[in-house]
Amino acid sequence: METWSVGQLAAATGLTVRTLHHWDSVGLLVPSQRTGAGHRRYARAELERLERIAALRRLGLPLTEIATALDREGPDLRAAVQRQLDQVEEEAAAAARLRDRLARLLQALDAGGEASADELMHTIEVMTMHERYYTDEQLAQLAERREQLGEDGMARVQQEWVELIAEMRAAMQAGTDPADPSVQALSRRWKGLLEQFTGGDPETHASLQRMYSEQGVEKASQGTMDPDVMAYAARAQAALD
Repeated sequence: METWSVGQLAAATGLTVRTLHHWDSVGLLVPSQRTGAGHRRYARAELERLERIAALRRLGLPLTEIATALDREGPDLRAAVQRQLDQVEEEAAAAARLRDRLARLLQALDAGGEASADELMHTIEVMTMHERYYTDEQLAQLAERREQLGEDGMARVQQEWVELIAEMRAAMQAGTDPADPSVQALSRRWKGLLEQFTGGDPETHASLQRMYSEQGVEKASQGTMDPDVMAYAARAQAALD
């Protein structure tokens, strides 16, 4: 039966002799034979195991999980791969959130020129608040809609909100019944902008409502709206036919 020395195995695989010695000591890859002088000799079975170890290492699994998975196979291997997949997906989601945050912060800097520390802190606070209330999937969907609108489209939507909130406030201050046709027209525009923001997804809408409920209207709306206008708009929404 053909066997290989630790030096030959190291040269063929690109691993170091020290690594192979360590894997032997921890029971990950134990040579099936030793010479009379105590030198390690690896048979074909160890080469096949090494191939599987290398594949699992490329997936990022720690050595302890690789050893358990290979020794027991079946559900243990699947569980190890699933744990690694979960970790990779979590890291990818965190990286995506960071990328989105940095991109929006850069956009804010480009739009505002020389931003003050307070402005930067406010921008970061708003982004962090959103991350607390929206799921990774919802944040990705919101980012996709922002990208589809582009800078000009986003500016138009923001201006629409400013004008709509001002009109709703004026109707409230004039004492107009929320069921009045003129207010109902405003309410339909309000509903349309909300659906544009949420994509019509009820779960995203629920996340938005929870943020407003827990953070307060002024903070959640970044100072564009006060609780009285919000309550008036809610009554108008309730009266929609």
